Amino acid sequence: MTMVATRLGEARQYGARLPEIEERLALLAEASRLLADASLEPPAVMERLCGLVVPILGSACALRLLSEDGLWLRTVASAAAVPEARVRLQALFSQRMRADEGVAAEVLDTGEAQGVEAVLVLPLRARGRALGTLTVWREAPEPASFESGEQLLLQELADRAALALDVARAYASERQARQAAEVAAGRLARLQHVTAELSEALTASRVAEVVLEQGLAVADAKAGALWGVEPDATSATLLRCAGCTPDAAERLKRLPLEGDSPVARVLRESRPVWLMAEDALSGSERPAPSSACLPLVADGRALGALVFTFGLPHGFDDDERAFLQLVAHHAAQALARARLLEREQRARAALREAHGTLEAIIQASPMAIMLLDPDGTVRLWNPAAERMLGWTAEEVMGKVLPAVPPEHWEAFRHGLERATRGTVLDGAPLAARRRDGGAVQVAMWTGRVHPASGPPQCLSVMVDVTERQRGEAAQRFLAEAGGVLAGSLEEEETLERVAHLAVPQYAEACGVFLEDESGGVRCVATAGGGDGEVPPPGLAVVARVIQSGRPETRSGLSERDPTSARAGGTCAYLCVPLRVRGHTLGALTFVTSKRAYDAQDLALAQELARRAALALDNASLYRDARQAIRLREEFLSIASHELKTPISALQLQVQSLLAGLARSGASFDLERLKRGLERVDRQVKRQTLLVNDLLDVSRLSAGKLELVLQPMELGALVREVAERFEPEYARSGTPLELALAPEVRGQWDRLRLDQVFTNLFSNALKYGRGNPVHVSLDVEGDRTRLRVRDGGIGIAKEHLPRLFHRFERAVSERNYGGFGLGLWIARQIVEAMGGHIEVESVLGEGSTFTVELPRG
Repeated sequence: MTMVATRLGEARQYGARLPEIEERLALLAEASRLLADASLEPPAVMERLCGLVVPILGSACALRLLSEDGLWLRTVASAAAVPEARVRLQALFSQRMRADEGVAAEVLDTGEAQGVEAVLVLPLRARGRALGTLTVWREAPEPASFESGEQLLLQELADRAALALDVARAYASERQARQAAEVAAGRLARLQHVTAELSEALTASRVAEVVLEQGLAVADAKAGALWGVEPDATSATLLRCAGCTPDAAERLKRLPLEGDSPVARVLRESRPVWLMAEDALSGSERPAPSSACLPLVADGRALGALVFTFGLPHGFDDDERAFLQLVAHHAAQALARARLLEREQRARAALREAHGTLEAIIQASPMAIMLLDPDGTVRLWNPAAERMLGWTAEEVMGKVLPAVPPEHWEAFRHGLERATRGTVLDGAPLAARRRDGGAVQVAMWTGRVHPASGPPQCLSVMVDVTERQRGEAAQRFLAEAGGVLAGSLEEEETLERVAHLAVPQYAEACGVFLEDESGGVRCVATAGGGDGEVPPPGLAVVARVIQSGRPETRSGLSERDPTSARAGGTCAYLCVPLRVRGHTLGALTFVTSKRAYDAQDLALAQELARRAALALDNASLYRDARQAIRLREEFLSIASHELKTPISALQLQVQSLLAGLARSGASFDLERLKRGLERVDRQVKRQTLLVNDLLDVSRLSAGKLELVLQPMELGALVREVAERFEPEYARSGTPLELALAPEVRGQWDRLRLDQVFTNLFSNALKYGRGNPVHVSLDVEGDRTRLRVRDGGIGIAKEHLPRLFHRFERAVSERNYGGFGLGLWIARQIVEAMGGHIEVESVLGEGSTFTVELPRG
């Protein structure tokens, strides 16, 4: 008001007219009122000021304010007296002006109004600070220049407007600050809510869910997405997307870090990217004009990226940027915690799984596993240890290991001390003791264990090597036995060696039994028993084993056992067959009173019996080979003699007949010729029989004997053979008596039976010494029986078993001719037709041959 009075005084000094002064004072009063009403609204203040100036003090008015950097003047309000003037000045009003050029620069620097012809530029100043300029134009018929009083009035109006503008700006700033505080408080409250929600998020997916559900509301965003960096740090996986279409979510599911997208840049550079006119998601229903891409950084490493897109253009002031980065920071911390928790949970799960696996391994291990203190106290005892040693875990836990015998305890404790010092005991042998008092051979591995707390302990792994040692001993025994058995091919020596092999290592007594040709069982070799004593289990058990081909075992023979031939005490025995090439030769017995035989002993005995049977078979084959060589030599000697004899006789007869014919000529005696030809015929027949025998041997050896079965009456064949031999029997004075059942019919090979009967009739004539030969034929059921009995020289008992063998003879070839093949061929023919042939004989009293045949 003082300034106003001063300027009014100056107006009076210059002779201003009183009515004008009153009008201008009224104008100032009106201006004060209007500016006071609009003082809190800067746009209203500026518009009111221009409205007061025009048209009272000028034709047009423009109010320009300085930009924040003080370089530009921007028109914020204007007024014109007539519309035409407003249109003309519109272009000028809309342009920005440099604040450091022209009249405006001088006005702002000096703070004094400057007039140029019809234009007056006045400064807007408040509290010593320039706010802008007020420019007033005049057009005719108004005066071209402004009087000093008008300038004073306009400056007063400008000062009042500047003061009102400054007050309005202060009010706007205060209101903006209050609004910012309210926004910050709201953001802080929402951020606290988000932080509280994130503090309870235990997984990365839950973190993404909370950040997007709560963060969109906090940031006032339209859409958002959160990616997590993969462990290989080459790509990022979308954890959650909000406000995106399904196609966009699928497209954004995996982003390579080397890509050109804003998210990839954020993840590579770990710096936020503010997009003023770009949609970072490109997947919302309507493109967003701006986006914020924020890295989720924890411990200096980018864990993921958070993107918010906004429905309105955003300038992203400092407060908003700081707030969004704070949201991203809390999200990164929550994501780091979630990942750490997930890793911890995976580690715990892996640890539990590893612990469970280790526990399962310990429980399922076939080896005994023990954890021992240095003094031998048991801390761990698995089921295999219980099975091996007999004590349960409850019985040994917290106690000194009871399986170590007292005599081995010092050595065992010394081994534990060495293990606690770091020495690994590899497979140390130990004769352990079982709960039942039995002994068990074990190999023990011991090493040091460092527990999380407490002194070192010893982990011991124990393996039962009793069976392995027994197996190794058995292999050594069998190897030695193989060498012993291969040392001789003599049957008797082999039998003795077999009997002595297992004594005393596996048996106290051993016996070798063979089956004789009559089906009986005889003991051929013993070891370890009394002289002349048959070792247990006796002949009855041996006979069963030989007949069945299956072994028998018993762990408790006593003197009251009827199958035992050994008196005194309880003993165990094994009886195993001697089998080779599918045939049982005999049996092998083992007897002991020191322990019970088990399955491993039985397997060892069977293997030994197999090797022994092979050795016996080899010895038998060697014996048979030598016998065959001997028989072959004898046969060749006999054959050369037998084949030569009829040829020599035949040759002599032919020569005699030729000589007689030469001497007598046509008067040659026919009777003599007849007798000579008969002798020739007999020799030819004898030669033919010998050759046929040899041919039959060849056929039978090659398995080519063929039978031609046909219906026939057997009695007729017997009579036919008898008639054929009748001249020879008559010539030797041997009576032949036949007792044949009538009509004995069946299916037989006539030619082969003729050969059998011929051999029997010939032998009876040859060895009968002229005594009567009785031939009988009878029928019993579906079988027929032919007997040929002579009263001749008979056959010794020891020769009977081999009488039907090839090249075997019961008499000397010097006294009786033949190859020794006839009975062998007869036996092959009879057995081929399903029958059998046998002989009964007493030396010096004669023999009876019986042929029994099915009737077919």
